[in-house]
Order: sequence, then structure tokens, then C-alpha cells
Amino acid sequence: MENKIKHLRTAAGMTQRELAEKTGVNIRQIQKYEVDQPEIGNVSLRIAVALADALSVDDLREFIK
Repeated sequence: MENKIKHLRTAAGMTQRELAEKTGVNIRQIQKYEVDQPEIGNVSLRIAVALADALSVDDLREFIK
């Protein structure tokens, strides 16, 4: 199963670096989220909101499921 963050990022046509720059999250952290496939619920609220905004997710509740 593809990681949700990676799926949304590639669907948006963004590289990991672009997502990192847009969210203010270190690229290594983006890579970790994609490779380790963490539960998005374990990500800090600030980072979850930044990722959701950058990936055009309208409802944060859908993003964290």
C-alpha cells in the first residue's frame, strides 16, 4: 500500500524537496514519513496542518485517517 503522504505529493506533481520547502518541514523528515509510513496521527498538529495545506487537503480529518 502506498504511503498517503507520498500518494498525495506525487498526485500534486511535487518533489520531496518542494514539499519540504512549502511546509517548512525538513526534507529528511518528509523522506522518513514516506519510507517509514508512520501513522499520520502521530505527526504533530503543526506539521499535519502544513502538509495538508501544501497537499490541498481540504478536511484535515480525511488526511489523518
